[in-house]
Amino acid sequence: MGGPGQRPSNGQTDGNRGAGSVGQDQGMTGQPTGSSNQGTSNDGDKASTSGDKGTTAGNDNSTSGGSGATRDGQHRGPGGISGNGPGMGGPGGGMGGGRSGNSSSAYATPLAIFAALFFGVFVFIAYRFRAREWKLGERNRGLMLWTVLGAGFFLRMAIVPWISGHMDLMLFRNWAMTAADSLSGFYTNGSSDYPPFYIYILYVIGKIGSTDAFSPYMSVLLRLPNILADIVTAYMLYRLASKRVGYAISLGLAIFYVFNPAVFINSTFWGQVDSFFTMLIVGMIVLLVENRIGWSTVLFTIAVLMKPQGIIYGPVLFFELLRQRKIQPWFLTVGGAVVTTILVILPFSWGQEPLWLLDLYKGTVGEYPYASVNAYNFFALIGGNYTQDTTTLFLFSYHTWGMIGIVLVTLFTWWMYIRSRKPQFAAAAALVLIAGVFTFASSMHERYLFPAAALAVLAYLYLRDRRFLWLAGGFSLTIFLNTFDIFYSSNARDSYGIILCVTSLLNVLLFGYLVKVVWDCSKSTTIETAPSTDRVSPELPSARPAWGASSQGVNTTIDS
Repeated sequence: MGGPGQRPSNGQTDGNRGAGSVGQDQGMTGQPTGSSNQGTSNDGDKASTSGDKGTTAGNDNSTSGGSGATRDGQHRGPGGISGNGPGMGGPGGGMGGGRSGNSSSAYATPLAIFAALFFGVFVFIAYRFRAREWKLGERNRGLMLWTVLGAGFFLRMAIVPWISGHMDLMLFRNWAMTAADSLSGFYTNGSSDYPPFYIYILYVIGKIGSTDAFSPYMSVLLRLPNILADIVTAYMLYRLASKRVGYAISLGLAIFYVFNPAVFINSTFWGQVDSFFTMLIVGMIVLLVENRIGWSTVLFTIAVLMKPQGIIYGPVLFFELLRQRKIQPWFLTVGGAVVTTILVILPFSWGQEPLWLLDLYKGTVGEYPYASVNAYNFFALIGGNYTQDTTTLFLFSYHTWGMIGIVLVTLFTWWMYIRSRKPQFAAAAALVLIAGVFTFASSMHERYLFPAAALAVLAYLYLRDRRFLWLAGGFSLTIFLNTFDIFYSSNARDSYGIILCVTSLLNVLLFGYLVKVVWDCSKSTTIETAPSTDRVSPELPSARPAWGASSQGVNTTIDS
């Protein structure tokens, strides 16, 4: 297991190697295996790990630099990190989100019931209360908001100690301890090809977790940044909504995001970092619309330095620069990107080759040569999950078709942006890009669609078309189904089940519906040029009032 992106010699090509061990179901205790100090895995961002002393059954007392050892099949109580089931370290496991890298399945049924109730309530409210008034006292605004956010936070914190999480947490813990031991030597001493920004977060976690007081709670610490990111993103959506659609709808959107099962399962159950990444993307779009291009570029650059798929959102920034037709924003963008990149990578650059970061990203490009890597999209729908992307589909290979899909989606987004002639279209453009690339590009992983739920809400707030709220609900459903199936399923990685078929078809249909909505909105003349205070929403092109607020922002009317 050499440097970044290196393929394993045993023929496992999907990066599913747990930290120093091959997955076996070892029951409650498990036994350390192997003597390697470099286990590798991936999270869809092509990652590997180094230097871990393994785990214990009761806590996560560990330090970096020891012999790598993991324990599979452990169902543990508070504070533990484990994975279970067959295949950990084998095909489908590891940070690629492969099957069977999950924790105890005892909570699958409660989570599924919660999701069914959530989406049922979402549909009920959307239909039942479209023509009714919601009256909320103005004096209760702050109390109700912080009650919602606080309930979401403490509910997550109460659940986390009892959920062992995905095998990914093993990798994050290993990296945290390695970074805490030597931040500047993180890449030179190990073999991780995870981008550098989130290593700072793991460094802080590793420092805290290495103390006797906090070492038993490493599982909680590793998920805390993303739990906080869930709450921060919900707050950002609320703040923006309160200026545009009134208090009741603003609070409803915060509730929608905080208790969204698709958000919940990612940060709290799986233990992944997509919530933090989404927070950066939402912040980037908001700053871009507010014409703060320099700071928007900083967040975009950080997103790319955290996850390679951040580059998917680059065209949105590019489109806005072209729309402004000024030279100064270009200087701000280039300067912001360069300075941010230097500041982030500098501590890791000592002893490295000048182009080490480029080599790091290049090592990830060919890591997963499949049409789909557990992403329930168009290629999965036609049987391409874990099919080699060099396989011919009609005239071209899956990889070529994927590249064609990326180009077409990008060109369509550019066309819509030009038609709209407004920066408020940025959120819809970002949504089209991520939904289109996820649906029609190759080598997609199940969690790449995660930002779509927040971006759909953001697009609604800027374009005032309630169809984006239906898209937010629809994408939330498919994100949850895809993540839930991969997290809990113990089937073979090439399983072609009903959840895969239904979810993949829904994603294709949702993208088609999104194209129609974006087409309508791009030619609309009602897109606002600046944020407004609480007032009655303007009419949509269909001459039907949007979901909005009264002029006082207290009594909110939802029209049909």
